Amino acid sequence: MFTTAITLAGDASSSQVYDLQSITGSKSIRGDVALGAALPRLMTISHSVAGKGTQISDRHLVRLDLVKADAVTGETVNGSTYIVLDMPRKTFTVAQLQDQVTQLKNFLTAGNVAKLLNNEP
Repeated sequence: MFTTAITLAGDASSSQVYDLQSITGSKSIRGDVALGAALPRLMTISHSVAGKGTQISDRHLVRLDLVKADAVTGETVNGSTYIVLDMPRKTFTVAQLQDQVTQLKNFLTAGNVAKLLNNEP
């Protein structure tokens, strides 16, 4: 278990610190409520099992949520970024999945993220 606060550096000049807020079963929620409880930055880590028979996979999710108020209407909106690691219990190794994670991290450059957000195929 992640037992301490998780600090993540981003593009901004400061880091975000996600402190543990709750644990329920195999799901934890951490928050950086520096903007106030109504506009939090949240990190969710969860684990689940999917499939049936011999095709069982362990799924691991890390999700970041940012809640902001619309400048015009004041309505709150949520943006999220997440990754799901889906590892079949048979056939694949942790090393193979770790290699895919490394490839994905290397793909997510600022230029490639801009292309994705611009709907480029």
